[in-house]
Amino acid sequence: MTTRLAPCLWLLLISGCSLPWHLLRSVNDLPEYTANAGNWRELEVPMRDGVSLHTQALMPEGAAHAPVVVMRTPYDNDLIFRAPCEMFARYGIGCVVQDVRGRRQSPGDWNPLANEIADGEDLLTWLDGQAFADSIALYGESYLAATALGSMSHASKKVKTLVLVVFGTHLEKSIAERGLMHHELITAWAAYMPGHDTPSGTAEHYRDMLAHRPHLTSDEFVLGRKLDFYRTWLQSELPTAPLWTTGESARFNALPATLTVPVLVVGGFDDPFLASTLELWNGLGSKSSSLLALLPVNHLGGQSGELHQKDVEGQYAFKLPFGWIRHHLLGAPLPFEATGVRSWAQNGSGVKHRDEWPGSVETLDLALSPQLAQRWPCEQRALTVPQPSTPSATPAATVSYRYNPLNPWESEGGARGLAFVIADGKTPGPAKQTWTCRPDVVRFVTETRTTPLTLIGRMSLELTVRSSAPDTAFVAKLVDIDEQGRALHLSDGAATLRQPTAETPTFVDYVPGTSRTVRIDFWPTEWVLQPGHRLGLWVSSSNFPMFALHLNSATPWYRETQFRLAEQTLELGEHSVLRLSLAR
Repeated sequence: MTTRLAPCLWLLLISGCSLPWHLLRSVNDLPEYTANAGNWRELEVPMRDGVSLHTQALMPEGAAHAPVVVMRTPYDNDLIFRAPCEMFARYGIGCVVQDVRGRRQSPGDWNPLANEIADGEDLLTWLDGQAFADSIALYGESYLAATALGSMSHASKKVKTLVLVVFGTHLEKSIAERGLMHHELITAWAAYMPGHDTPSGTAEHYRDMLAHRPHLTSDEFVLGRKLDFYRTWLQSELPTAPLWTTGESARFNALPATLTVPVLVVGGFDDPFLASTLELWNGLGSKSSSLLALLPVNHLGGQSGELHQKDVEGQYAFKLPFGWIRHHLLGAPLPFEATGVRSWAQNGSGVKHRDEWPGSVETLDLALSPQLAQRWPCEQRALTVPQPSTPSATPAATVSYRYNPLNPWESEGGARGLAFVIADGKTPGPAKQTWTCRPDVVRFVTETRTTPLTLIGRMSLELTVRSSAPDTAFVAKLVDIDEQGRALHLSDGAATLRQPTAETPTFVDYVPGTSRTVRIDFWPTEWVLQPGHRLGLWVSSSNFPMFALHLNSATPWYRETQFRLAEQTLELGEHSVLRLSLAR
């Protein structure tokens, strides 16, 4: 079943006239219902500036008051909130759902994340005065998690807990990599959410935006309007950009530390917001009473790609949030640990509980050797333990290739994508890799494992390079190669010459032809490399469209209209080292 078909079948299942609530309950191992759902009520809730936002409320049948779950949504699809709300009502828990400013039936201008703190505060202030809401759980997935977190700038005594799924703070970690926009997430989402109403033809708009140069004006050229929020994201390449350090972003980033109520945080190893999710968790003020769950799922909670674990299905949408909210609003027994971290490793089996993630780890350094290790299916050099360096006048061994932006290495899998569900994009997750022996992909491989090895946390690659361009990109991908030579996407990352590390506060000029060491930080993961398998490292200069194409110019790629070829050189041996993070 394809990743696009699975959610469609699920939506079809729950959209009939007779909704199979008991089936949804039983297949997700939830307890018996205790009530019936009442009828939805339409409300208009005033904000501080006089604008009233469209709001709906659902209570258990016959209940004048009850605990309530609060969600604020920008999405046109009612099933995002109606399905969980009507299940909550059957457990004696009401729902309050508000359309965010400028979307659906709420008036105002749509500006992502610009109004969610103030409007969320006003909704909670209004609920403080409503007798029907005994207590509150703020709940949401993706953008709805951002609105839930933003609302907590108002310290309502009614709020007992938050459930935040596949979202986090410090969004610069998810939107781009060293200035290379994650097209499959942000460009696709911008094409899907440009204004008050979701337009038709999102897939065509997305592909047209990718093809237009300069990309900075692709919104106006394709959609017929300027998307100020998207242009601001494009031009905020550095971690020190005002977008990330001032205003609403700064307020969002500061909120987790102020929380005092228990929080359930859910992240996915194949989700583009995982790094932001971990940032939120690590800064959480109520961490000692909260739980982090890390699942091998994509942004929709499904298992895309080649790996599937039976005990993962239903955790993201049902088992975790329903168990947590029933416990904190109704006092029901919690069916899993109340604190710490629950994680399901990719290519592993079962769930592990840790006090922290990744917890205590050990590192293993592997040098990129010039020695040939495999000739099939493509040439692969060895990943070996670095030898002690000695002063030598001998130049470093090198390998070179030519990078042509007009012939990019296309993405297969990974954790940067949402376009697979909204714009016919690439399949995320541990996708099977195509062994195309391209001259612009340099491959390295370890020896065959004889025992399992668990990679956990963030791996990194210190890569010493030279280029004929004044700026360019280097990307790297980790793959799991089995006994038959099947390679699965494990993790990836990128760096540019002018932003060689994630902490680079400003652009660093590069002189073509000189050596520079860049650090590629791979996406966080927990992955079991099984006996008989090898770990592969593939290095190139593109991974499109998960990452924007670098056009080999010192002019930012989104302003550039021309491309140039780049002659790329990797310095091998102790000059380039892969650092693995291993579970103890």
